[in-house]
Amino acid sequence: MSELLSGGDLRAREHHRIEDDARAAGPLHPATRPDGVRLQVVTVGLELTRKLLADRRLSKDSDALQKEFKRQLAENGSAQTELAGLFGPSMLNSDNPKHARLRGLAVKAFSGQAVQRLAPRVEEITNELIDRLPAGEEIDLVAALAVPMPLHIIGEVLGVPEADRGRVRTLIETMMSMDPEVSQPASNALGGYFHALLTGDSLDQSSLFGALVAADDDGDHLTHDELIAMAFLLVVAGHETTAGLIANVVHDALDNGLWEKAAADPDLVPVLVEETLRHNSPVRNATHRITTEPMEIDGVEVPEGTVLLINLGAAGRCPVAHEDAAQYRVDRATTGHATFGHGSHYCLGAGLARLETETVLRELTARFPRATYSGDEQPEVTNNDIMASVKTLPVVLRR
Repeated sequence: MSELLSGGDLRAREHHRIEDDARAAGPLHPATRPDGVRLQVVTVGLELTRKLLADRRLSKDSDALQKEFKRQLAENGSAQTELAGLFGPSMLNSDNPKHARLRGLAVKAFSGQAVQRLAPRVEEITNELIDRLPAGEEIDLVAALAVPMPLHIIGEVLGVPEADRGRVRTLIETMMSMDPEVSQPASNALGGYFHALLTGDSLDQSSLFGALVAADDDGDHLTHDELIAMAFLLVVAGHETTAGLIANVVHDALDNGLWEKAAADPDLVPVLVEETLRHNSPVRNATHRITTEPMEIDGVEVPEGTVLLINLGAAGRCPVAHEDAAQYRVDRATTGHATFGHGSHYCLGAGLARLETETVLRELTARFPRATYSGDEQPEVTNNDIMASVKTLPVVLRR
């Protein structure tokens, strides 16, 4: 089941088959990253997935993960001595109480009230980008809309200057490529950019980055490494996953004959978003965890020190949790998924991701109710250890 991690180019829905077959075959599947690091991919039902995502025996501690990755790299004779900035000591890669401390510094910027205050700006940026889209000719909606919209929003929230966002996006794409020869230099360059931004005089003090630099909790400031790690997490997660969700839900609406229905009934838009989150998650696997003691997962013994990726697609299409789970349907409750995680690490930006995606889909269907997909029947999808979204989305927008 190495295809669960890196099986070459994948086409839309092909990874569904791979993940669903793996879930039926058993809970654990050995896989190897392109850098040679060995791990286990977990494919279980929705209920057990939620339990595992909240299980304290599955640590997200940055030091423990980096130690195991570097041990394996040295054992394999790899010349690689560094890991991507996404493995730094952010709230994503930490356990409580450190996780609670770091999350507490950022949570206000993503609260329900904060997201609602962003709604007019989200709509404004969405409409500005849609205004530039030509009608009646083929365009790639990923490059034209799905990527730039959330990048602009998270850039404004965090304080990344508009002039820098294109370069930041390019570095992120390269870093996420799973090619060690180029991903590590890109990560280093992005880390250098964040260092210059966070320590420079031009930082917008009213932004979240400005607030994090000034954060003082009873004299406890974020360390430089914590700041850089937080920057990696918030910028990458703040737009990469949302861009993937936008691309997937537009593809799913067109592919399932639901585009004109959404144009006629805007109340269908949030239902489409939730069904895509369940059925066609843009996040293929939850980020890396490591076992802190021997444990059992669905009857299989797992040694201490095992690196795990918990597959979210197999959980979303769990046949126990959903009738006809392998099919994309909007005539049922669609909240049964773990795409945004579960427990203390539940995605901080879930509300913003939903707002951005619903805004894009609502505006596109309203303006172009006769849009059509013009690419291959099964478009190519990203194929790394975390993401699973369509790479390009050729469409023709018709009014």
